[in-house]
Amino acid sequence: MKDSWEMFLGALGDEAESLARVHVAALALTQALVDGTPAAICDAERGLESARVAFTSASSRRRGMQIRGFGQLGLREVCSYAPRRLTNMFYQRISELTTHSLGLTITSNNNKALIAAGLERLVSITGAMQKAANDGAGTYKRRGFVPPPSNSVLVSSRA
Repeated sequence: MKDSWEMFLGALGDEAESLARVHVAALALTQALVDGTPAAICDAERGLESARVAFTSASSRRRGMQIRGFGQLGLREVCSYAPRRLTNMFYQRISELTTHSLGLTITSNNNKALIAAGLERLVSITGAMQKAANDGAGTYKRRGFVPPPSNSVLVSSRA
């Protein structure tokens, strides 16, 4: 199979489109994390993973073409060798890749922060439950100390 500039431009376009789909899937995961529904989070995570696999495939196809034709040159260097009629389209695709990757980085960092906040909430709820179980003198009964009824293990959503 002979590679051409048009095929390389198409592969670069496929890579940019698949990266855009990864970004959309990451935004869907952000919304699912904010909503907090476990089923929605799992669905969004599966969607993100399938979009990531598609992006990896498109990226490796483009990189294979790039390595076959230009060895270890970077993408911008390869695009500088493109025919003049295609140069603007190549730089547009590079710009799309850059923009989508920056947006994806920001979204990914937001998702990490949401997950960390959720884990911190779990830690605080667990601490509140442990405190409720252990605080107070309690009443001695035949089978040990029982915490007074004011120490409920129910925790509000603001814990």
